[in-house]
Amino acid sequence: MTKDEDLIWVEKVLSGDTNAFAILVERHQDAVYTLIRRILKRDDEAEDTTQMVFLKAYHSLAGFNRKSMFSTWISRIAYNSAISEYRKKKNKVHLGDDKLMNQLATNLADENDSYEKESLLAQLETAVGQLEPEDNALITFYYMQQQSVDEISQITGLSVPNVKTRLFRIRKKLQEKILQETTTQQF
Repeated sequence: MTKDEDLIWVEKVLSGDTNAFAILVERHQDAVYTLIRRILKRDDEAEDTTQMVFLKAYHSLAGFNRKSMFSTWISRIAYNSAISEYRKKKNKVHLGDDKLMNQLATNLADENDSYEKESLLAQLETAVGQLEPEDNALITFYYMQQQSVDEISQITGLSVPNVKTRLFRIRKKLQEKILQETTTQQF
């Protein structure tokens, strides 16, 4: 999906073809849901927030700056909405299962060293699940959605150097958590 393709669909929606918005939803719903799910950690909350994001996007589409990518714009709405929902429900932190990490563990595990890979991925999954929502979102943008640092900066409103610094610190935190878990298991 290219910037030009999304802009064609945006123009169709703005010209009155409201059904064209369904194409934009179909193209971006998985990425939006994945981001929100990684922050909120619950399927039901992620589904509701994802619907809310697309409603916001539809009603705000006239304000979309066509110089940027639609995916960046919708990701910013998703990020802000998910963080807002998280803050509302801060008292109820849920560390549920992470389907993406489980799928990754399954895909990476092969006949050789499968136990070690599964163990490491399980530790990584646990460590990522313990991150603050903002950190979890940055990891999702960068590693899962393969967004550039510039795109992450636009989505989150953080400066490019700040995004780089936070990604470095998050990787360090994850490494420390996994090392701590490994050390604890040995004793």
